[in-house]
Amino acid sequence: MGKTVETEAPGYPTLPDSASTPTLIAKTVAVALTNAIPLFGVLRMEWNASSLVLMFVLEGVVVLVFDFVKRGTGRISKKHRLALFFETVFIFFFGFFAAIAFGPYESLQKAADDGFRLIGRLVVDDLRKPLLAVAFMRFLRLGHDLADSGVFGGRIRRKLQFDGGGWMLLLFFAVMLAPFVAKSGPNPMGGLAALVCLKALGEGLAVWLARMK
Repeated sequence: MGKTVETEAPGYPTLPDSASTPTLIAKTVAVALTNAIPLFGVLRMEWNASSLVLMFVLEGVVVLVFDFVKRGTGRISKKHRLALFFETVFIFFFGFFAAIAFGPYESLQKAADDGFRLIGRLVVDDLRKPLLAVAFMRFLRLGHDLADSGVFGGRIRRKLQFDGGGWMLLLFFAVMLAPFVAKSGPNPMGGLAALVCLKALGEGLAVWLARMK
């Protein structure tokens, strides 16, 4: 389990950030289930690059909101708190750029005229239920993290990890590649599906790398 560090409350040790193997397996399964939602959207609902990019951006916002929830528990190391600021700036500013640059428009003029209306219609018509499903899965993952850290009681206390740090890299990678894959690849649907799988692989790898730190 690693060396424990005593907190100000005697008898309640704070463990290292690494979790047990069953916990990491459960997190990995949760990652797979969460990413199965956009994968289903690409394969069965025929999402294009605009829909997938927008889903990635909206999931990034959900991740950021839940990182603020973790921040409110007081179980975040002081050295990691500044990371939340950079997450906020990146996800919102890069998300805004991605929505404008890769949104459902025929031209930049169309984006300037009624871009937000088109984005809103895409969310309401095509992405609303998948987004709610992704948010629900993320909520379950948040609950699991909080329980594992001892927020809901118990004698074990573990520091929480922000999810948005790794998401900044994943979001940039996925958003920048999705339109290129959809327009240049011989099999756009297969390319977008492979991109979702790579994103899931990156998230799963981040789960296990946290144990090695």
